[in-house]
Amino acid sequence: MPRQYIILPRDGLRSRPSPAQPPSPLSSLPRASSVRPPQRTSILDLEVDLIDTVEEGGPALIEFDTDDAPTATVEQAGLRAVPLTTYPVPNPTPTPAAIASAASPVSFHAQNAQTGAPLANVHVLAFERFPHYGDRGDTNAAGDVSLRISTPVVQRIYAYPPPGYWGVYRSNVPATPSPIVLPLEPVDLMYTDAVRHYYGATRFRPNAGVRVAVLDTGVGPHTALNIVQGVNTVTGEPAADSADTSGHGTHVAGLIGASGTPPTGLNGLAPGVEILAYRVFGADPAKGATNYAILKAMILAAAADCHILNLSLGGGPWDQIVEEAIDDARERGMVVIVAAGNDGRHPVSYPAAHIGATAVSAMGREGTFPVGSLHGPEVLRPPTAHDRDEFIAAFSNVGQDIRVTAPGVGVLSTLPRNAFGPMSGTSMAAPVVAGAAASLLSRNPAVLSMPRTRARSAAMERLLLTNCISRGFGIVCEGYGMPDPATV
Repeated sequence: MPRQYIILPRDGLRSRPSPAQPPSPLSSLPRASSVRPPQRTSILDLEVDLIDTVEEGGPALIEFDTDDAPTATVEQAGLRAVPLTTYPVPNPTPTPAAIASAASPVSFHAQNAQTGAPLANVHVLAFERFPHYGDRGDTNAAGDVSLRISTPVVQRIYAYPPPGYWGVYRSNVPATPSPIVLPLEPVDLMYTDAVRHYYGATRFRPNAGVRVAVLDTGVGPHTALNIVQGVNTVTGEPAADSADTSGHGTHVAGLIGASGTPPTGLNGLAPGVEILAYRVFGADPAKGATNYAILKAMILAAAADCHILNLSLGGGPWDQIVEEAIDDARERGMVVIVAAGNDGRHPVSYPAAHIGATAVSAMGREGTFPVGSLHGPEVLRPPTAHDRDEFIAAFSNVGQDIRVTAPGVGVLSTLPRNAFGPMSGTSMAAPVVAGAAASLLSRNPAVLSMPRTRARSAAMERLLLTNCISRGFGIVCEGYGMPDPATV
């Protein structure tokens, strides 16, 4: 069966012409797009299907027959062939592993907590023994869903809302009488979540020309976001189709740069910043993002004069391609902000653990999300903090790779089609840091105007880290601390 590979120079991401060396075979490849039929071409004597190219002399996506021996032939041409790997969308949502035997139907009813109106498309998880045994499903138009439970008491219930609502968490709920009613509070944009608790004002200068790239599930549509470029880098999908497929990327982008005023809107940390939206997850985000889609997006971001990259993704293995892409981004004057992962105090996941990445853990603050909402179980101590209301999220990865922490529990932001809602994850903490970096950079023209080299990326990261303050969690949980609200 054919297998796809990324083909690139033996060293680095792109060929470097030299009078002492013959031109790289990459320079002679025709331009290709994955939405068109593959082009049959040859590398030395090896016939391959050329699927996609990024830039002249840069990486390409090819397909080999499994009977070929691609690596030896490619190495003779001074190239490498690296297989595809995939990163999932970071998701702190628990998932039942199995339904217990002898389970019986139990009814759940989701409704608006203020009006009593039924709510459709509420994703309900019910555990009889957390985290292993339980069931899940979505409510219908009448707000109802039937799940299978074998115990008289439901140990945990999670209700994940549609846009515009806070979710619900309940524990040790009797399975009868039925239905179990789940009242969901509508989102009020006057509510002070953790991001606005710390960063209620902004010092960002929108005319400075700072650009932030969001590599995610797409961004928008949303009128609160200044999207100046949108590109889909997923193999086989149209480049112009950069709209969000799940809401994750739009939420991330809003924390960075949404413009708005309650009660009708919200500000991100750098309101109005220029957003470069790169969709690296396909039409079905559950299939993940390939290292090629991520690599392509990072190369395009550099070509578009980007300053800050936000990668709210992770959980995959160490990957040579993404590690080199991060290093290349630093060489081209960009800072790479990456979510640390949501594996519950496990070590920092890749790509945040790669050298050159600025890994971000998620912290939270009690009182900045409603009592009884989904975010209660995310409170976990120790470690202790300077402020007793603060905590490192239960889902957050930690370790020596952590550079910064930021609010990422029950934070409000934009969702597609001009909606708003809460989410949690290191995916949310990372864009808070990216927005803070953008705000600091906008007010430091000496750094902003530096040549696009590793020296500039180092200066931008130093600007960020020296404007962080410790919250008392310790270096493995917070690194340099949280971006200082007094200076950001």
